[in-house]
Amino acid sequence: MGARRRYRSNINVEHVREKIDIIGLVLVEGFHLLALFAIGAVVVWAAVMTFISMFDKSHASIEDVLLLFIYLELGAMVGIYFKTSRMPVRFLI
Repeated sequence: MGARRRYRSNINVEHVREKIDIIGLVLVEGFHLLALFAIGAVVVWAAVMTFISMFDKSHASIEDVLLLFIYLELGAMVGIYFKTSRMPVRFLI
């Protein structure tokens, strides 16, 4: 009788662990998507603010243009990571 209860108890513990693992994976995936959208939104916001400041100055300096290229690269990285879940890292040196 004791062995049967112990076996049944192990099944219940394993079942609970499986459910907790599923909940944990859903929460991590949700946080992952939320963080990607937040990072993407910040990159877009920063690029728009830089573009607006160029119009306010009525000229674009090389720093502004290079900064826009950096924002473009960051946006592409977020997009690629969103689609493939792999971080595209390039070593330019």
